[in-house]
Amino acid sequence: MRNRAAHGAEAALTGAAEALGLDPSERGRLLLVDEQRASSQRIVGALSPHHDVILAKEPGEALATAREETVDLMIVSLGFGAFDGLRLCSQARSHERTRNLPILLIADPEDRPKVLRGLELGVNDYLTRPIDRNELLARARTNIRQKRYADRLRQSVQQSIEMALYDALTGLNNRRSFERRLPAMIETARQRGAPLTMMIVDIDHFKRVNDTHGHDVGDLVLKGFAAQLQEIVRSGDLLCRLGGEEFVVVTPGCDAAQATWIAERARRTTESREFIIDGAAGAVSITVSIGLAEWRERWDSAELYRRADRALYLSKSAGRNRVTQDAA
Repeated sequence: MRNRAAHGAEAALTGAAEALGLDPSERGRLLLVDEQRASSQRIVGALSPHHDVILAKEPGEALATAREETVDLMIVSLGFGAFDGLRLCSQARSHERTRNLPILLIADPEDRPKVLRGLELGVNDYLTRPIDRNELLARARTNIRQKRYADRLRQSVQQSIEMALYDALTGLNNRRSFERRLPAMIETARQRGAPLTMMIVDIDHFKRVNDTHGHDVGDLVLKGFAAQLQEIVRSGDLLCRLGGEEFVVVTPGCDAAQATWIAERARRTTESREFIIDGAAGAVSITVSIGLAEWRERWDSAELYRRADRALYLSKSAGRNRVTQDAA
């Protein structure tokens, strides 16, 4: 009889879930903050067949859980005796980790002023006791869906920003990022009276790599070379791939002599290294030509780039695989 009754209760819950359109893939992690045993047991009983419910009986425990674990919805009871539930909501909204976490209030009918205050603080939704099981499930589902949609939207925006500012092949800053950041770096150098040097690095005869081994191998060489440059430049330097086989390094705080030492190190490392490629290509060797220019007080970013590019042209004209400093 007991098993038959349990089976009947489970079937009833399943039927209610289907009627509400609950999808098992929408199962969420819910944080319930309620110090009243009877109340929390009823809420957990309603939610647990469809969601994973974490019960916290005091606000400090709830905040720690929300900040340290992945939670889709926080349900806060306003029935705390020694603590204002709205304060917990305010604290959740003020912390970066829980700022976008949906909050559902559970209130008594006489708590309407608190509910209105909670909505002003950024609470997403509320329910008034006595709680209807189906309405609780529906509100939870709606808030979880909205959170996951917002999370995907934020992720998409972040990916769009990364695509706009970073090179997809190498992961380095791209030309757009270079053009946005260079003027600010020059202005900082001007304000501090500090040196700043730009070097343009170009892989010699890179077309031969693509023509001989194919563009897939060429891409692997570009990725390996970019990783090598990252190991050589300093953490505060700006390293970008401008396009094709051309890279740029901006070294704040470095004069031409110091930047030449970095450039020579990059050139020698590249010359002595073989880029190992799996498959028929085996190993690919390359060299680089580098031109550099130290910023002068009256130069803008365009002039600094023009000077470094002219020095790169001189490196290539003199036979490649060398570093040339602008003679300004």
